[in-house]
Amino acid sequence: MTVRVALYGGAELATAAEVLGLITVETARADLALVDLRDAEALSQAATLAPELPRVVVLADEQVALAGALGVPSRSVARSCEPAVLGPLIAATLPPARRRSTRSVMVTSARGGAGRSLLVANLARRLAPLRATLCLDLSGDGTLSWWLGATSGRWSDLEDLTDELTAEHLGVVATEAAPGLRLVGGPPFAPSVQLAQSAFRAALELSEIVLVDAPTLADERTRRLASSVDRVIVMSYDDPISVAALASADVPERAWLIASQSIATSLGGRDVFRALPRAEGAIAAATSRPNALGGALGKAYDGLAEIIAIDAT
Repeated sequence: MTVRVALYGGAELATAAEVLGLITVETARADLALVDLRDAEALSQAATLAPELPRVVVLADEQVALAGALGVPSRSVARSCEPAVLGPLIAATLPPARRRSTRSVMVTSARGGAGRSLLVANLARRLAPLRATLCLDLSGDGTLSWWLGATSGRWSDLEDLTDELTAEHLGVVATEAAPGLRLVGGPPFAPSVQLAQSAFRAALELSEIVLVDAPTLADERTRRLASSVDRVIVMSYDDPISVAALASADVPERAWLIASQSIATSLGGRDVFRALPRAEGAIAAATSRPNALGGALGKAYDGLAEIIAIDAT
């Protein structure tokens, strides 16, 4: 994490800040103040600091008792400007970092056929009216395009631009599936690993929310992007084969596990984040006219989309 500090002290303190990789800024923009109270001028300047600004102070031996009397916490007191001494104190004094808002969600599974594309399509239809949404279909099989009722360009048309793909390039080939909703990627081939990564980076510049319809967890495209997206959703049925595949899969830490067509609360020893009920009738009806699903399954999609929308703020 980048830490911006206001320095009140001499060259020794400045050198320590440089070694620690801290960014020196004006007090008004600082996350924390570093104050060498052994320096009379620094002591005078620090007297004007706002009380709410966190600080780490460097004290002489004779000032320790005074610091305690003034209520300076021990976690914020250093006896020297050594980087090895200041580093842990800075980490302990900084306020907790604010959670980054969710801008990208990858939907994958331990094995095929778990309803990934259907979930992505329904999340996209629900999120698009709230925030500009772009879907990346990394499977290349056209299922997501079908559920969105749109025809997307082929990944093969973009392969030559892999190393220089920009948001502008992606915007040209993106298909508008609905107001506020665009789609990139289609059959007959899935993108290369490098193109998938380039397209994802460009998509973040092009849209407020990026939904990735990804192949299974074992696929190299999925594995490479898993650490880049803000949220990973892993889908699985509750049958023995699916549970076994899930147990042997490399599931990203803090992934949301979704039980598909199930009421299970855990799968293979993993807690289920949400369960999507069986809805053969609703799905069959939607196949004749691709649209957002309703009924019990639609309500489950509503709830999941609402959570992502909140997570994105």
